[in-house]
Amino acid sequence: GAVLGATQCPVGRYWAETRLHGLVYQGTTASGRQPRQGREGLSLRTLRANPAEFVARVLTLRWGALDGTIAADTDHHPFGTRMHVPDYGWGVVEDRGGAVKGPARIDVYYRERGAALRFGRRRGVAVEVQPPGGGGGGGGGDGGDNVVRR
Repeated sequence: GAVLGATQCPVGRYWAETRLHGLVYQGTTASGRQPRQGREGLSLRTLRANPAEFVARVLTLRWGALDGTIAADTDHHPFGTRMHVPDYGWGVVEDRGGAVKGPARIDVYYRERGAALRFGRRRGVAVEVQPPGGGGGGGGGDGGDNVVRR
């Protein structure tokens, strides 16, 4: 960890290297926003998968989908790029990562460590990419140019 005065702070290059790993991340992303976990809009699939969450979201008026936070190499995917990751949903590039280098690596945000571990590390996943201001892929072409393997 870093040394500040005579006190050793639990800060390393990566969150997992500190004594704070496993705790909820309280910081902001490189773009200055609070990270958030994405969620689907309410549907029959949501009802079947988790009836209690479905009822809670109806009662609290959280019906719509929410884009999650994604870390990517901003030399290849600038802030504001939307991506659809299978089994995660839609997310927006709002952060960079020290180990996230090149066009084929991204990191998706989960609030709980257990959920992140269940999602795991994946290779060869087809990710739909919408550049900032892309408006859903209406920029011409055959529509296949916005799907990239990660």
